[in-house]
Amino acid sequence: MGVYLLGQHRIDFALFNSRLNGSVDLYKNITKDLLMEFSIMGSGYNTQYWNVGETQNKGLEISLNYDAIRKKDYGLSFSMVVGFNKNRINDLGSLTNGYSVSTGWQNTEVGADYLVMPGYSIGQMYGFITDGRYSVDDFEGYDGTQWILKQGVADASDVIGADAVRPGGLKLKDLTDDGMVTEEDKTFIGNANPVHTGGFTISGYAKGFDLTANFTWSYGNDIYNADKIEFTSPTKYQFRNMSTIMEAGKRWTNLSPTGEIVNDAAELARMNEGATMWSPFMKKSVFHSWAVEDGSFLRLNTLTIGYTLPKTWVEKAHINNLRFYFTGSNLFCWTSYSGFDPEVNTRRNNRVTPGVDYSAYPKSRQYVFGLNLSF
Repeated sequence: MGVYLLGQHRIDFALFNSRLNGSVDLYKNITKDLLMEFSIMGSGYNTQYWNVGETQNKGLEISLNYDAIRKKDYGLSFSMVVGFNKNRINDLGSLTNGYSVSTGWQNTEVGADYLVMPGYSIGQMYGFITDGRYSVDDFEGYDGTQWILKQGVADASDVIGADAVRPGGLKLKDLTDDGMVTEEDKTFIGNANPVHTGGFTISGYAKGFDLTANFTWSYGNDIYNADKIEFTSPTKYQFRNMSTIMEAGKRWTNLSPTGEIVNDAAELARMNEGATMWSPFMKKSVFHSWAVEDGSFLRLNTLTIGYTLPKTWVEKAHINNLRFYFTGSNLFCWTSYSGFDPEVNTRRNNRVTPGVDYSAYPKSRQYVFGLNLSF
């Protein structure tokens, strides 16, 4: 594997007696002869590593530092770094149409859920497009053995199972327009790459007190919320716990209060009048666009507040300096992501499947009290 830097330009600047300074970096590099794992047949092995492929990264990174106030007894300063990076697969050797990859979080149920293709970036999520749920109006009626779909309504039985194609079942878009939802209807539904990432720090001091707050962010990346899929469908597990998204009153139900399956259209409509979700019943786990979420976040990584005692107070005890401080880590995270933590990447055994959230443990919040003492 070789990495070639095609171009890098850097500008450093300082203004206003260096109170404002920073740098701007532009870069473009290409990585060739990537070591990639491919499926093979007839050799006694399932896979083999080949040196093929070429990827490209180009981007912009800006760093700024600003001393807003610089006095003896008080001061305030800001610093910031923001980076924009665009990744692209230039070549995959003989695989001109690319190849699909399975993250394997649900063994083989989900199948291929990422695509690696020339002209696209690494991290392209591949699945079905959610189209809500089947309504009573999507069917001609119940013929005594099964529900009959109306003309023009796509049949997703190949994906969710024949028994699940009934009022309340998960509905998926038929992109091939052939009346059936199959593997051919999978498409790009998410991108794990952010538009930009960065961080900024606010520092200040006044009359012995000091404060430092460090923030980090990511914007524009998608997260593959596998937990959301697992805990909204029992599939082969009869007694699997459901998340509150699927609690009674929110999910569509086909069971009467006595536990019998209801096949009367009017009765089903009445029973599910306030339901907002589809029925969890289906034959397997399905990756669809509903489980792809915006992973943008702003996190307060660390906050430190300190106080240094005046020297006239501590000199009598033969102490040169005494500072008490408090540091809090991961104090808050502002995000619209519904999972535990948007800063997640659990399927790391394959470098081309970033941004998956499956059974990840959330980051802990920590508090530290301490002192700095010098004699």
